[in-house]
Amino acid sequence: MPSTPVLWHFPVSHFNEKIRWALDFKGILHVRKALFLDYLPRAWWATGRPTLPILFLDGKAIGDSTRILEALETSYPDPPLFPRSDDLRRRAVVLEDFFDEELGHALRAAILGPLFVDDPNGVIAILSLGMNLSGATKRVLRIVFPGFSAFYRFRHRINPRTVSAGPDKIAAALDRISAELQPSGYLVGDAFSIADLTAAALLSPLVTPKELQYHVPEPLPKSFAALRDSFASHDAFRWVAEIYRRHRGASTEVRS
Repeated sequence: MPSTPVLWHFPVSHFNEKIRWALDFKGILHVRKALFLDYLPRAWWATGRPTLPILFLDGKAIGDSTRILEALETSYPDPPLFPRSDDLRRRAVVLEDFFDEELGHALRAAILGPLFVDDPNGVIAILSLGMNLSGATKRVLRIVFPGFSAFYRFRHRINPRTVSAGPDKIAAALDRISAELQPSGYLVGDAFSIADLTAAALLSPLVTPKELQYHVPEPLPKSFAALRDSFASHDAFRWVAEIYRRHRGASTEVRS
């Protein structure tokens, strides 16, 4: 009997949300393990890559959200996330890659960059979302915050240039959604696919749809709220909320 898949993840991460959503959409019972400051050596040990998410599937550790989606589609083909038509599948893969590369990192820089400067407590609250850290751990994090801040910003290329460029890249991603939408309301063909899932998941920290399973505590930090409000009237912003309403569904997480 196959073992239950295990997901190592960051609750707040939009790249990790892609995989949580895929698991839930396909109805795959799975265990989630939230990692924090110890993730780097553990990720390297598991996959040779310094990134999450990592999915343990059929005894194999798979890193990179795109590779995980491909593996899930192979092992659990129904309901499908990849279009059956070769042409539509290629288009869905192109769009998934666009949102991964052009939006994912830019959105992280645009949200977290100002907070690292103005709101250390906001950074800690966001990055520790869903981890139930003790008060003592949070106090230690505040003490080591300068070193952690420098490491995190270097690790994720959060600097004045990427922070400044972030809103324009977010706008371009929203415009790409509007331009690519089909009469069906989906990005590719007539059905929900990895293109829709990826675009919506990567924008979820900005849109904060009610179906999102890990929510940043209210009130949002001021710079975060201002960024969100600046895009709230965009048609694609509302599309993300609608895609979440239609397709996010309930968690299929189980306890280990």
